[in-house]
Amino acid sequence: MTEGKRIILIGGGGHARVLIDLIRMSGKFGIAGILDSELKKGKMVLDIPVLGSDNLLADLYGKGIRNACIAVGSIKDNSKRKILYEKVKQAGFDMPYLIHPQAVVSKSDTRISSAVQIMAGVVIQPGVLIGENTIINTGAIVEHDCSISSHVHICPGTVISGSCIIGEGAFIGAGATIIHGVKIGKGALIGAGSVVIDNVPEGAAVKGVPAR
Repeated sequence: MTEGKRIILIGGGGHARVLIDLIRMSGKFGIAGILDSELKKGKMVLDIPVLGSDNLLADLYGKGIRNACIAVGSIKDNSKRKILYEKVKQAGFDMPYLIHPQAVVSKSDTRISSAVQIMAGVVIQPGVLIGENTIINTGAIVEHDCSISSHVHICPGTVISGSCIIGEGAFIGAGATIIHGVKIGKGALIGAGSVVIDNVPEGAAVKGVPAR
């Protein structure tokens, strides 16, 4: 596989392990290594070596590696992923979207931006827009005509009903349900298992059934 088809992972935790499996199953990239300042150089993560910290980005780019992946997950706060995305983008790397081969993604008027990660068992229906650096995690359902902004995390098992709008940096907890046409504001936090029936303001945190 050529250097141009190799990809570097930024982050070596649990989310990285899921992405390694996704990338291997998709067969589109070879994994060149992992950058993680919190792991010892030479440590193996699912047989992929940690090369050092993200300070090596320029060196790896100089060696011909052009693809990178933000492999840091998020719990409630997506800001670290956003910061890493901007850093890697400024270093000149391409960040392709990654789709697990066992996800079902409509090709009808669906737009997927750079660095989006769509995990196993996800269903995405027609007319969906997904902004850059967003995670649609395992088993989530995104129904027709939804708009999901950048740097969002849709956690496992979430159901986003049709025509919803999810603002930048929002975090939708595992197993939450967003009812048809609801708007979730920028940076909002939806607790796990919640049922959201009303719009959620920017920066708000809600939970429960119905969510308040």
